[in-house]
Amino acid sequence: MIAVLADLLTIGIAVAISPLSIVAVILMATSGKGRTNGTAFILGCYAWGILFVGVLVLIGRAAGADDPDSGPHITIDVIEIVLGVGLLVLAVMQWRSRFSHGTPKWMASIDGLTAWKAFLVGMLISGPLSPKDLPLLAAAGGRISQAALPAEQIVATVLIFGVIGVSAVAIPWIISVVSPDKVEVRLSGMRNWLVTNHAVIMAVLFVILGFKLIGAGVADLAG
Repeated sequence: MIAVLADLLTIGIAVAISPLSIVAVILMATSGKGRTNGTAFILGCYAWGILFVGVLVLIGRAAGADDPDSGPHITIDVIEIVLGVGLLVLAVMQWRSRFSHGTPKWMASIDGLTAWKAFLVGMLISGPLSPKDLPLLAAAGGRISQAALPAEQIVATVLIFGVIGVSAVAIPWIISVVSPDKVEVRLSGMRNWLVTNHAVIMAVLFVILGFKLIGAGVADLAG
């Protein structure tokens, strides 16, 4: 299990580095209902991650993807290569938009969210509305389904991967809990920097992860 988690670490960190999600938590942390909404938002991100990856793992395991010589195992490697190419395309798109520093319109309504809506927003922008996270989560699901591990270790791997995936988003929330009186001072600079540079951050991340997925898929096929 440790070896599988080590293999997934880069993907998990890439999922965690989501500038706009981090900005959303910062906005919640500096609003009146920061702790409650921030908690709900992070739980939404976590819930989507483990549910999406878990379903893919169930499908892959049911198809026999844990057998290195099986068709599903090879299919997952091919999909991983395709996802890697897709990330490189997204890297080009992000780089072209690097001078656009606008934030999504939904961020303007952060202060008025209820905890339930914050949970739903967390689920949406960590998956269905995220061009970054969907391919990464799909790659993680494929990797886990290929692992020759007992069921309980597969479940533990999915849950731990989910924690890694929300680790960076949780940092502003932790700051708001540990130091609520200074949260605005501590987080305002981070918020502005992420908004200004999120396209460049994502472009670099897509390039790194794109080549990682392509390399991992090719290496598995060649082996």
